[in-house]
Order: sequence, then C-alpha cells, then structure tokens
Amino acid sequence: MNRFLIWAIAAAGAAAAPAQPTGDTSLLLDSYAALVNGRVITVGQILATMQPVQERLAGRYDGAELRDKLAAEYENVRNELIESELILADFEALGGTLPDRAIEDHVNTVIHEHFNNDRAAFLQALSEERITFEEWRKRMKEQAIVQSRRQTEVGAKIMIAPLDLQTAYESRRADFSIPERVRLRTLALPATTKRTGAAKIRAMILAGQTTFEAVAAKGATLQDTGEFIEADSLQNALRDGIADLAPGGISEPVKIEKILYLVELVERQPARIRPLAEVAPEIEKEIRRAEFLRLNRIWMDTLRSKYYVQLFTHDLNGFFNP
Repeated sequence: MNRFLIWAIAAAGAAAAPAQPTGDTSLLLDSYAALVNGRVITVGQILATMQPVQERLAGRYDGAELRDKLAAEYENVRNELIESELILADFEALGGTLPDRAIEDHVNTVIHEHFNNDRAAFLQALSEERITFEEWRKRMKEQAIVQSRRQTEVGAKIMIAPLDLQTAYESRRADFSIPERVRLRTLALPATTKRTGAAKIRAMILAGQTTFEAVAAKGATLQDTGEFIEADSLQNALRDGIADLAPGGISEPVKIEKILYLVELVERQPARIRPLAEVAPEIEKEIRRAEFLRLNRIWMDTLRSKYYVQLFTHDLNGFFNP
C-alpha cells in the first residue's frame, strides 16, 4: 500500500493496524493517543501510519527487540502527527490560506510520483481503500500546508557559510581518513613445495619464463578477486611481504601456517585524508540536518506553549507482541 494512502486512512480515522493483535483491541484503536488544540489523534491513526516501518522492522528483528523498536516507532509517529496538528492549528490561528493552485500542484505531484500519472489507477486505489477523493484531497491540503509552513519557519532559515564547512571538516579530519588499500594476486603453492623451490618459481615469473596462471595449472592455487582490501587487515607475514613492493612486484615466499605463498602487488592506494572539496556535500548535508532539527525543535516548543497538547498512554502489547 502506498504511504500517502496510509496517511489518508489515518486522517479518516481508519483503524487498520499491520500487526496481528491479540485479544479484543477494537476499542483501543479508537482511543485517544493525543489531543492537540481540540483535534484528536487516535491509536489507530498512529498504527496505520507506521505500517511501512513496522513491516521493515518485523523483517529485521523479533521478540523483545522488535517490541522495543515498535514502541519507539509508535512514539516517533505520534510526535510527527502532533507536530503536524500544531502547525495546522497555528496556520489557522494566523488566518493563513493556501492557494487552490498550490493544492492542485501537490495533488498532481503525488499522483505522478505514486501512480505514474495514471489517474484511473489512482481513483481505483482510493475506491479499494474506501476513501473518497474529498477526504484524500483534504489530507493532501493539510500535508501541503505543513510542508509549506515548515519550509518557511525552518528550512528557509538554515544558513551554512563556507567557514561552517571548514570548521566541521577540521574537527572531524579523522573521520575522512582512508587507510592504505592494496589489490593482490596470491599463489598458494603445493604443501610439498620447499622455500628454495618457491624462490625459484618467483625468479622464473620475474624473468618472464612462466606466469601465475601457468604455475596454477600445475597444482598451485591462484586467487585473484580483483578487489581492494585494507592493508592493515592483512596477516602480518603477508603485510610485511608486500611492504616494499612496487605495483607489479612479487613478494619473496611468504609462509602462512604450512603453506608458502607468492604475492603480486597489483595496485596500491596510499593512505590519505579526503579533501574538503570531496566531502563538502556530505558535511553540508549533516550540518543542514542538524540545524533543521534544532530550528524545528525551537519552533515546536513555541507552538506547544501556544496550543494545548495532551498525551494518553495505553498498553499496546496486543499489537507489539510478536
């Protein structure tokens, strides 16, 4: 089911819960989870809204851990719905209006993104979920108001200067360090091979008289994954064996347990620290997210001081028991 449809079900007061509840929970679904300036948020609304996340969590966790994750998600969704209701209450109190064109653009965007602009399929989905277009449009209008107000009060106020990026980069240089990585080909020689024999094979390979592949065809084991690995993750003997090699070089015979190896260093990527220019987008994204959360928290604290919010607790074990 599409997330925006679940949202619409919640708004309409539907009590569809993704978990298989135990016992009689029908009354609990209609119970108040929160009251925001006279508008009710029910337990059923929260459970319906959190359905996609619940399905993902159920695929990763079980038992008490799943129950704890679901309880935390319940609180997260309740807070999100409370914030939306606070924004809507403030919008109404300020006498705000949203142009019809803005609403239609939002509706069309949702239909385009979720139904590939197929309005017939969209209307069919609404019919199957027993939601009228007017109910769904009302929820989309409220959603558009919330997004617009949050952009004005939070998003538009986020200012990130180049100095902010530089300061964050300098304080976290260690996070952007990349260890030395190497790409190797290893030739595990037969267990009966002596060190002198291994050294002779190495000399022949270096002289162009044979190859790793030719030696492997006679009983050795060639491993060539083509992947880079961190040098520090190698066994000490192997790391020491390639320490002074240039790309294309072949190590002296390396003994690991009872097997002798010849190791070719295909490529080496030295340890480095990623430059600011490379990591600036991810630093900016992190700063922007942190600043968004900070400004949003300040705004929500202001709205909570202006409007009445009451929370209600319930025993949800019937829904959260695996």
